Amino acid sequence: MRAVQLNDWGIENIHAEDVRDPAPAAGEVLIATEAATINPADLSMVSGQMASWLPPRITAPYTPGWDLAGRIAAVGDGVDASLVGSRAVGFSNWVEAGRGTQASVVALPLGNVATAAGGLPSAQLTTVSLNGLTAWAAIKELALGAGQTLVIAGAAGSVGGFALELAVVRGIRVIAAVSGRDHDYVLNLGASEVAAREDGNLGEVVRKIVPDGADALFDTTTTVGSAGLGAVRDGGLYVTSTTPPEPERGIRATKIYGLPDGDALQTLVDMATAGRLHTPVAAEFKVDQAQAAYQQLASGPHRGRIVLTF
Repeated sequence: MRAVQLNDWGIENIHAEDVRDPAPAAGEVLIATEAATINPADLSMVSGQMASWLPPRITAPYTPGWDLAGRIAAVGDGVDASLVGSRAVGFSNWVEAGRGTQASVVALPLGNVATAAGGLPSAQLTTVSLNGLTAWAAIKELALGAGQTLVIAGAAGSVGGFALELAVVRGIRVIAAVSGRDHDYVLNLGASEVAAREDGNLGEVVRKIVPDGADALFDTTTTVGSAGLGAVRDGGLYVTSTTPPEPERGIRATKIYGLPDGDALQTLVDMATAGRLHTPVAAEFKVDQAQAAYQQLASGPHRGRIVLTF
């Protein structure tokens, strides 16, 4: 198979090469990959920033990647053989499992895989897993009900955008905290109001909309931090996919992760194929252009994901 390989830290060491095909173990499926997302988490790992997360048993050369979309090519013992040929979306927590998805053939536990109907291109389907599961975990942790108010910092991003759409489906009022240039985009995703970054302190801007503060805030950025607490009412919730601030005024602050959840992934994939989740792709690169793809991701923010195709 063709796989992205990293022998030492640094984008300059990213390359693609032929390696041995995996075989599905019991309870696993073998997926012929058609597309695999490059996420900011991959960029952090390739740079060496997340090296300490890897257990000792996972050693170089590394194949990064959390997401993939393709077709099931074979199944292991105990898995329904009728799944062969089905379109599939997969997720791998590769810093624990040691199985990156940026490869032309990947074996994954059946519980990490969802089937996909319809004609949504694989380049878009592959954007769902890590980002969608992270957003799902946040909305589950927040446990807000219809009519409650949620601020999403970074609502124009991939995780924030999914969280916005998942919240709106539940009848939650969303205030999108984004740059002014993303005003129309987040309203189109379903936000009720926009707290523009250029308008000043997030807490002050939100309280002009909700004087007592929002019920909760979901921070997907690395820049909001403790400033976001001012947007939340006393006793509210602050959930983040980055680093939580020291809480105040009875606010509970927690960090969430995107983790394997087969039922949640199936729901997310079904929503995406039905057009109820936006799955923008910023650029596509062939796997042999992996280094250029990583360089583009590192060059700055993008509307949508950078995707490798096979």
